[in-house]
Amino acid sequence: MENQVSVSAEELKRELEKTIHLWVERTFNFIQVGVLEKYCDNTLVDYIRSKSVQEAFYDWLNEYDSETKIMDWATDSEQDDVLVKMDAYKEFNGNAKKSLIFAFGDKWDEFQSWCIDKNEDDIIDWIYEQENYPMWNTCFEFRDGFYNSEEEIEKCLSVGLGVIEGLDDFNNLVFMSSAGHSFYSAYWIPLYLKLFPSEAKKFAGINYSDL
Repeated sequence: MENQVSVSAEELKRELEKTIHLWVERTFNFIQVGVLEKYCDNTLVDYIRSKSVQEAFYDWLNEYDSETKIMDWATDSEQDDVLVKMDAYKEFNGNAKKSLIFAFGDKWDEFQSWCIDKNEDDIIDWIYEQENYPMWNTCFEFRDGFYNSEEEIEKCLSVGLGVIEGLDDFNNLVFMSSAGHSFYSAYWIPLYLKLFPSEAKKFAGINYSDL
């Protein structure tokens, strides 16, 4: 039997760190926001992808009283034992989705559809109120046009990156619209693991929050 070399979590973490730094350097062109604004005559905001109502729903719900929304849905849709299930929802103490599924069963999609139907205009207003614009002076252009596809855009959006698309002389660009955390642990590593599932499997369980 061949000897198997055991790789520690710390060694995997160091490998992940080196991999990500190299990947960012090779994958992106670093473009100043001022260059992009000049290129499009200060209409850059028109090229920034806004979230759809469905994409923004969970963030919107978290800024409101999700418990009240769920209670309204349960009452309106005549769920059984509403008060008992709402007590279970509150006692579970998870996020809104997990708590709802624990209390009511597999009803999240039903609740989301109902809630969007009742609150679509409010969600749209909320989307426009968000600061969806580069906070830092640098945007990151994918060097490969492969990442212009809708599937890849959705992966970028899913990790909280802003996306600029449709500029004739540029591939899609991504940007950060928040501060107070490491770009690597907050954005680059989650994006890399989304784009490369085999790498996500390799580094599963690694705590990279301090990278």
